[in-house]
Amino acid sequence: MKAKERRTFKRLAQRFFPFSWERFFHIFASYDDVFRYIASEVEKRKNSSKLLIILDEYSYMTKETPELSSLLQRVIDQQWSKENIMLVLCGSSVSFMQEEVLGSKPPLYGRRTAQLANYSFEEKAIVYGITGGIPKYLSRFDSKKSLESNIVSEFFEPSGYFYEEPMNLLRQEFRSPSLYASLLGAIASGATRVTEIANKTGFDMAKVSQGLSELCKIRVIYKDVPLLNEKNKRLHQYRLGDGMFRFYFGFAVKGIGAIERGYGEEYYRAAVKPHLHDFTGEASEGIAQDYLFCTGLKGEYGFPILQIGKWRGMDPKKKEPADIDVVGIGGPGQKKAIIGECKFKNEPVGKKEYDTLQERAALIAPYEVQAYFFFSLSGFTEWVLKKAEGEENVHLISLEELYERK
Repeated sequence: MKAKERRTFKRLAQRFFPFSWERFFHIFASYDDVFRYIASEVEKRKNSSKLLIILDEYSYMTKETPELSSLLQRVIDQQWSKENIMLVLCGSSVSFMQEEVLGSKPPLYGRRTAQLANYSFEEKAIVYGITGGIPKYLSRFDSKKSLESNIVSEFFEPSGYFYEEPMNLLRQEFRSPSLYASLLGAIASGATRVTEIANKTGFDMAKVSQGLSELCKIRVIYKDVPLLNEKNKRLHQYRLGDGMFRFYFGFAVKGIGAIERGYGEEYYRAAVKPHLHDFTGEASEGIAQDYLFCTGLKGEYGFPILQIGKWRGMDPKKKEPADIDVVGIGGPGQKKAIIGECKFKNEPVGKKEYDTLQERAALIAPYEVQAYFFFSLSGFTEWVLKKAEGEENVHLISLEELYERK
């Protein structure tokens, strides 16, 4: 971190503690000085509440100050470990955090007291699909337990946190939570339009429309409007935007009878586990969209991507509904686009998926597709790998590459 940012960190530390002339005249020539100052102030406040220190984007901090991890190692060993201090290191680069913070060789090795679920890339994607990445929800996943054990204990046991959390949240927001629970259950079961939701719940259209509007306000659901087909209201769909609500109403609600009788684990293995990949597939589309938007905004694909989303509509040649998982377009006047397909399944992307995406490029005319992206959990067939070698505008992206992108 540069000198300017170090001074900002120093001022924040100084403002936190009660004023003293000793503090006012304290000289901070390095981060080591700031860290030791914090330790000395905490020592003066014996028996006080825990001090939480959060260093965000730690990878960038160490880039500017390479010795930062060694400084932290020393102050943790000599002072902070003896005081009521919790240090949280955050970083958007997964590879850096794994290798330079959690690895066995870096200075901070062995000083970690906790981390969010230490899972494989596949398991992390599933957890993200269930939690939406919300820290409070992520904290419920015990890294010492398997993914299955965490899901069962939190969703499919009467004492589980997520077994009651959705209804508790609805009770906090609404006087009639049962109405909203019915609407969410209908959406989770596949009803995405007002008429379908009304038919499934038995409520009149006006009541359903008002309820959906209220759920949109608290961002539990959202109206999914397909990119490039915004004016066609028949294609608008209501979707569960909160992963925890989507998982709860998609699976847990249907198993209440088994869960209350103590058979939650059996229910999970029979009715939930076989469908985990299908459930995560929808979340993986959002991950792919975020990935391409962030990289495309920088112009990495020949033009800046300013809008990204999913396309839905009719295939006029086949006379059937069709969709494209990811479509990114430029600004007004630019008729360039990128498109992508996501497959979160235990089978590689093959010729069928490859040809289908190529064919569907015509569905977004007059936009001209500049690049094709295939996102896959289980890799790609030999045919696809060889085909992509000769196509500069075809990109094959595994889940591991998605996480490792810096």
